[in-house]
Amino acid sequence: MIKVAGIALLAALVCQEKANPQYEYWSGCKVGSWVKNRMDMENQGQKFELESTTKLLEVTPEKILIETSMKTGQPRKTEIKASDPQKGKTIVEKEEELTVAGKTLQCRYIEMESEDTNKKKVTVKAWMSKEIPGGIAKSEVTSESMKGPIRTVALEWEKK
Repeated sequence: MIKVAGIALLAALVCQEKANPQYEYWSGCKVGSWVKNRMDMENQGQKFELESTTKLLEVTPEKILIETSMKTGQPRKTEIKASDPQKGKTIVEKEEELTVAGKTLQCRYIEMESEDTNKKKVTVKAWMSKEIPGGIAKSEVTSESMKGPIRTVALEWEKK
């Protein structure tokens, strides 16, 4: 379930043929920058709330390396390449103001459609801000494969 949400959310950061937008949001930060997120979801009638902290470990012109930690389990490292072609269709893209963690941010709102690994439709709504490491201020992922949406919001962050 979390893997599906992660893949769908990464798809929201695409639709640019030049560089990988997820790389661009992280590469504008210095090593040590971090963001703490809360993810809410429902699966088989049970509601879940997970908090994670993602920290930037390395930045090069070719890639970035991040580490995501949760209260349960071992930290997970993820490498994101500067140019990584992704698939998806942008439905809406516009500028919006959004208040997150008590801060009003200028965000780029993106609504996209793509498919998961089972060829089921996935819709992603994401509010992206250059002020937050990794860019994700808020997101909502819905899929034909899931009973309810997965919502993510940035709780706090430090951009170095």
